[in-house]
Amino acid sequence: MTPSQSYWYNLTTQTVVRGDERPSEDCLGPFPSAQEAEESPAVLIEYARAWLESEESEPFREMAAELDDGTDLA
Repeated sequence: MTPSQSYWYNLTTQTVVRGDERPSEDCLGPFPSAQEAEESPAVLIEYARAWLESEESEPFREMAAELDDGTDLA
């Protein structure tokens, strides 16, 4: 993938942008295709859910439970 063929997903505007360099700090990427950039938020959510269900996240879930103030973040 050459820089001029990279795609980024802008989390603020929720759009795919093409750029030689990272367009801004609120962008995910780079991705080799616009389709992969477009799908990136869903992929990240899938990875996050899988991690939360894994044993690796147990210490962090315990820490979050200790800090829980009853606020629903979902």
